[in-house]
Amino acid sequence: MNKLVKTIDKKDLYFEFLTSLNGILQLTNREMELLTVLMNIDVNTPKLPDYTKNIISAENRKYIKATLGITKDNLSRYIGRFKDKGIIVKGRADDEWLINPALIPEIIGDRVQISIILKINK
Repeated sequence: MNKLVKTIDKKDLYFEFLTSLNGILQLTNREMELLTVLMNIDVNTPKLPDYTKNIISAENRKYIKATLGITKDNLSRYIGRFKDKGIIVKGRADDEWLINPALIPEIIGDRVQISIILKINK
């Protein structure tokens, strides 16, 4: 098995994680910036009983537009693409939207480990 190791700052984790996966995801730099913000929202919003977790709520969209300087229309287009690619997925409740759990890095101690499997067509 091939093993590559890169040391990063914790504040850069989500962007670096996405950079590692971008050969598969094929995102633009702007999409990676947006997805990094969405991942931070998802991870830092606790799942509470009787509360739906919606990373693309009106309140979160307002925050994203202010943080990234993105227009409402462009944000909607990016979110639509993320849904189409399965990056943002529907939760159990009608108004619940989350980052696909496969894209949330699992921190074990001081590292995140990624396994990429490329299936080869015969």
